[in-house]
Amino acid sequence: MSALKPVKVGLVGCGMIAVRSYMPTILKQYSFIDVVKCADTVPERAQLFEEKFGCKATTVEDIMNDPEIEIVLNLTYPTSHLQITKMALEHGKHCHTEKMAGVSWEDGMELLKLAQECEKKGIWYTQAPDTWLGGAWQTARQLIDAGFIGQPLGAFALVTRGNMILGAERGKSTRRELPKQEGEMDMMRMFGAGLPGYNPRTPAGSGLPFDMGGYYLHNLINLLGNINRVAGYVKTNVKFDESFDPLNTKYKSGIENFEPDTLIGSLEFDNGCYGSIMFLAGDKIGDTALTIYGSEANLVCPDPNFYGGKVYLQKNLRKGMMDVMVPGEGIQPIDMYQVPFTHGLIDESRGVGLMDLAFAIRNGRKPRCHYSMGMQSFEVVHGLIDSCQNGVNHKMVTKVEQPKAVKPGVFNGFECQYVFDD
Repeated sequence: MSALKPVKVGLVGCGMIAVRSYMPTILKQYSFIDVVKCADTVPERAQLFEEKFGCKATTVEDIMNDPEIEIVLNLTYPTSHLQITKMALEHGKHCHTEKMAGVSWEDGMELLKLAQECEKKGIWYTQAPDTWLGGAWQTARQLIDAGFIGQPLGAFALVTRGNMILGAERGKSTRRELPKQEGEMDMMRMFGAGLPGYNPRTPAGSGLPFDMGGYYLHNLINLLGNINRVAGYVKTNVKFDESFDPLNTKYKSGIENFEPDTLIGSLEFDNGCYGSIMFLAGDKIGDTALTIYGSEANLVCPDPNFYGGKVYLQKNLRKGMMDVMVPGEGIQPIDMYQVPFTHGLIDESRGVGLMDLAFAIRNGRKPRCHYSMGMQSFEVVHGLIDSCQNGVNHKMVTKVEQPKAVKPGVFNGFECQYVFDD
């Protein structure tokens, strides 16, 4: 195989996800991607990004007009996704965007039409999250495709999180110095709290179903294919937040949440499988689950927020109901058998979708993180909101082809890249 020319990338949005996840994994694992320029609304952040990672700090306009940059990596707030993605596509750049496509349904439809027109010209728009390309999830996909669970009959997905009010001004501490246990604000800390000009995410598009929905829905689409109809209930469960620090300028001030944070939905897949998905917000809860129930066995999957984790087959090898029924206790859990990985990328691999896009550009094929997957997950959340408000099923208008599975290869880092070169 002849060597392919690396793809040059311009990164927009030098915040937490760029600093903590994308750039470290790109530099460690994806030599085919060359991030050459970066930009941010806060120039000091871009400058710090340049000093740490070596890409040139510049402006968004410079990135868009640079003829050598082929991909724009859009890591901005959801409220800026439409603007930056649209600008990239209109400048003839391929674009990979963090979840989700935008905020409003109108945003999504505008991008969908633009992406369809750009695809005709060979310009691709892809969307994160890309955890479904990780080793655990491609192992699960292989098991389903090979018939290990028989016919998929049902799916259950659950995510619970603590308070998801992320986008309001939380005030500042009036302490003369930080408590010793907090230490210094390192730029690699969660939420990028030490970055110059740091602000929490804006409320719009940041509620639990939007923030985490893509991880679960992309994985369900990877495993089961297109979603045909949805119905459900949505509400705002955690309506206020407050600071409990008496020295905080916002002490006991109500921070109102306008985003839906609790969702219970039913999904109908084209392959005949039904699914149930639950997002529950609350101060004291935290749990995840994703299980596919089949006619021959069940597939118990790990947390969709990650690339690895344990994958189990749950198969009832006993003969009858009396073998699993215990008087006074009911039906007992079926034994689970851990499945060895058939694929690599089981550690932090943020950016593998970007890498796949780069290979797709060079090899003239469709990228796996095709915009249709992101648009369908975006519509599912909006469709469930619509269903709850109108009391009817929501018939999906977006369509997605089940993405091409990754060929087996239990490698990580640079060695794993060859399996995407197809």
